[in-house]
Amino acid sequence: MTSKRRSRPTRLGFTLIELLVVIAIIAVLIALLLPAVQSAREAGRRAQCTNNLKQMGLGVANFESANGYLPQGPYDGDPNPVSLNGTPDTAKGSTPDGGACCNAAHPNGWNHFFKILPFMEQQPLYNIANFNAPAVQVSRPATLNGEQDVSRVALSTFYCPSRRMNERYGSPLIAATSRNDYAGCAGFMQGQAYSCSGSAFTPAPPNGLTPAVGITSGINRGDTAGYKGAIVWSGLGAKRLWAHFKDGTSNSIVFAEKSQPLKTVGSDGGDNEMWQNSGWDEDCIRYQFVPIPDDQAPWFSGVCNTPPDPKTGTGLWRRNFGGPHPGGINALLGDGSVHFIKFSVNPTTFRKLTVIDDLEPLSADEF
Repeated sequence: MTSKRRSRPTRLGFTLIELLVVIAIIAVLIALLLPAVQSAREAGRRAQCTNNLKQMGLGVANFESANGYLPQGPYDGDPNPVSLNGTPDTAKGSTPDGGACCNAAHPNGWNHFFKILPFMEQQPLYNIANFNAPAVQVSRPATLNGEQDVSRVALSTFYCPSRRMNERYGSPLIAATSRNDYAGCAGFMQGQAYSCSGSAFTPAPPNGLTPAVGITSGINRGDTAGYKGAIVWSGLGAKRLWAHFKDGTSNSIVFAEKSQPLKTVGSDGGDNEMWQNSGWDEDCIRYQFVPIPDDQAPWFSGVCNTPPDPKTGTGLWRRNFGGPHPGGINALLGDGSVHFIKFSVNPTTFRKLTVIDDLEPLSADEF
């Protein structure tokens, strides 16, 4: 009599232990690959940011070739303002030198970014501005000179993709206005890096100067000898020439990324107005203060308190450059090149880069 051996059934799956091992291996691989993927994405975004500044650099160079001077910075009010009925507005507070706030009454006073639009293949947007409109500062209708329509257009060239993409702010959505992640370099500011009282955020000389004075005060207009910036306040007609770059165009910042924490985008003191018409303001100009990363930038005015509490308070106006990239910021120099300047840059070196006529030596290996 023969006996039949029972054959073991064929195993059709994995054991629990084997599944756990596979899952663990996959998790390890993801953990190893994710930073690399994120790093690659950031490298792409940083490259796009660099390209944005190169496009602006071409715009500046072509503007200068056509006009004989660099695009002028903005001003508030107008040198010859009028009232709504067309009669002269004799109020000193409506003029650039008389304390006008907080935007220009006419497209002539809009900022340097607006002025280079025709040289960045944006002539149709530039043409929306009505240069024939009267320069009304007080009770000016939003539709009078085209400023509202221009401000609603979000240009990707003016946005750093590491921070945001073509965002507009305000409600209703149809009335929302766009912003700009870059700022012109106005040189040296006498005052603080933040809109605080006192001098806690004023660098020691020669990188800072006290007492603090307003952003529209003479020395802070970008045109005081020894403290000049590439972008100049133009309320009295000042113009910036390449010949004014005594330190050389390759050692002077024209545009760079501005400091702006993500918590307060669109509402921050330096990010709360129309991208093209905010007057001589932190929205579109910055100074010699050392740049800082967005994730270290104070959110609110509580940074002015003792002890500082940067995540509380109200709006804060900041005057330094900065950005969302790990390690540093992109900056356009006068020769058209774009450099990545580290957040760890020596404060004196950065001050030299922002001032075009300090006549102090600066070598390329310093930044």
